[in-house]
Amino acid sequence: MRKNYFAKALILGAAMLLALACTKEGNQKKVAVLLPDASSLDRWATDKSNLETVMASYGFNTTFYIAPETEAGAAQQVEQLREAINAGAKCVVLTAIDYKKINESGLLEQHPEVKVVCHDRFILDNPRVAYISSANTREVGRLQAQFLLNHFHSCGEPVMSLEILAGPDTDINAKAYYDGAMELLNPYIASGKLQVVSNRTEYGQVSADSWMISDAKIEMQDRLTFYNEGDRPDMVLAAIDNQAQGVIEALGLAGITDMPVITGQDNTAMAQSNIKRHLQTMTIDKNLMDMAYNTGLIVNGLLSNSPVQASQKVSGIPVFYSPLTVMTVDSY
Repeated sequence: MRKNYFAKALILGAAMLLALACTKEGNQKKVAVLLPDASSLDRWATDKSNLETVMASYGFNTTFYIAPETEAGAAQQVEQLREAINAGAKCVVLTAIDYKKINESGLLEQHPEVKVVCHDRFILDNPRVAYISSANTREVGRLQAQFLLNHFHSCGEPVMSLEILAGPDTDINAKAYYDGAMELLNPYIASGKLQVVSNRTEYGQVSADSWMISDAKIEMQDRLTFYNEGDRPDMVLAAIDNQAQGVIEALGLAGITDMPVITGQDNTAMAQSNIKRHLQTMTIDKNLMDMAYNTGLIVNGLLSNSPVQASQKVSGIPVFYSPLTVMTVDSY
């Protein structure tokens, strides 16, 4: 009996040590992922699904936090970040709804032990950001602008009209996108070869209140007030597919069926349908699965104390970019 007692005690002790080791390992692999919900942009559902797959493949103990892309949602995301840190997250993957609110909270600075990875959206003015996994949004703007310029040159017209729609200033990527596009377009606007009839070209004049279709629709309806009834611009620089859809709806309500050249990004199912029906002209595919893989690779490196080497940096922060592909009707 005594021998059996000691044998059982040894087995129990070993089991407890194993459990403690597993618990410790689980805590070391504790990851929080904070994302917007899909109420305004369908792509966040795709990002969530992709990140779930990637995080599970690494065996991370991952908790997802989702909030709407609204002012209240931005405040909710700050509280979710606080909750994740208090719950012991070792690494936070963050797609900020409003990067200013994240910075104002001071939470990242108060917890230097937590590793922070920005997914898709940059937070450039916070020293606690360890890595960025994204697409080069400045290059997205350049690709869209070049597409419009190619169309302008191929048409052989001396002058064409253009309207510009950019994203909200709560998303720092929106300004980077705008800067990339305007770098190419500004010389043509300054020379008069491209005429912005509304005269709205500065970022503060063209940034929408949100990424929602309804806001882009309102913005385009406003631009049309500068045109004669039945007229429309030759080209529209729309930052994302949601904005392209808003433009299409506004033009449709104005009785316009012959759509201008309209850009977009995200390669959503809605955009693919619009492109096939010759309503939208192009979109940019950002390879969201590749972006998720990059995020997982970064997190794994941080948690294993073997950080991955990035070939590029933005404001001193290592960044991994997913590839960009221009998609037109010939792509589907």
